[in-house]
Amino acid sequence: MKAKFSQQQPPVKIIQRDGTAYVYICQNETQGTDTYSDMGDGQTTENYYEYDYNEIVGPTDKLPLDDIQANPENYLDYEYAEKSDDPGEKALEEIEKLKSAIERGLTV
Repeated sequence: MKAKFSQQQPPVKIIQRDGTAYVYICQNETQGTDTYSDMGDGQTTENYYEYDYNEIVGPTDKLPLDDIQANPENYLDYEYAEKSDDPGEKALEEIEKLKSAIERGLTV
């Protein structure tokens, strides 16, 4: 997703609080100007910084924080999902993956 800011942002910002990590990724900065009509006949011009952006929230001990810090561009589409240890749930996930692969093979 894209996000606009009024000030430049660091490539990665990580806040850790109470066992949870809040990760903010800003990559591929572009600068621009927006012009708005203000009260009366005037116009206001504001500069902005636009980024490819992602927010990740998850347990501090389960997120690859060092790798995110080193390679933020690889995490622009990353979403943390709690992994289940339930073997039945894992089997259903595997069945869904196989089903999708078969369907893709049949439609090619």
